[in-house]
Amino acid sequence: MQADPPIDPQDLLRYPSSPRNAEKGSPRNAEKGCLLALAVPVLLVLLLVKMPMWINDGRLDDFAERFYAYPRPPSTEFADHDWQGSVQLRGNGNHCDYLVRFSLTTQLSDEEITRYYEQAEIPGVDGDRAYVTVYFPKYSSRFEGGWPESFVVEIFDSTGPGWDLRCH
Repeated sequence: MQADPPIDPQDLLRYPSSPRNAEKGSPRNAEKGCLLALAVPVLLVLLLVKMPMWINDGRLDDFAERFYAYPRPPSTEFADHDWQGSVQLRGNGNHCDYLVRFSLTTQLSDEEITRYYEQAEIPGVDGDRAYVTVYFPKYSSRFEGGWPESFVVEIFDSTGPGWDLRCH
């Protein structure tokens, strides 16, 4: 049996399995490059779609905070400090509708509460006056000097759609 002839060190550069070439042109590095080439455009498209939604969600949070900052009528408290809100298209047209609901309780009459919130100057999403609606659930009842009345305040505003897909 004959021994293989020695290999010239310069020839090692031509062999892909050579330890010197493992870092440069290995199939693993090629796979990582392909994966990166596919992942980057997908992430960019995801960001392009989600960024306007995140911005409008932040505007919705600011809108809710404006209601919290607005003074409540006397003898009125939040039933809980959670609120329900959404950004979406209601009806037709290209616009974003912001709707936020709060649950409150009061010792005042329905008429006093309604009058108070009809005159409320709560700033909307873009600074204009927000639309305010008060609802008194049918199930809430009072007895003489008893439980406070529960009610819901809904604030609403609308802006242009921007790039938010929920608003088109």
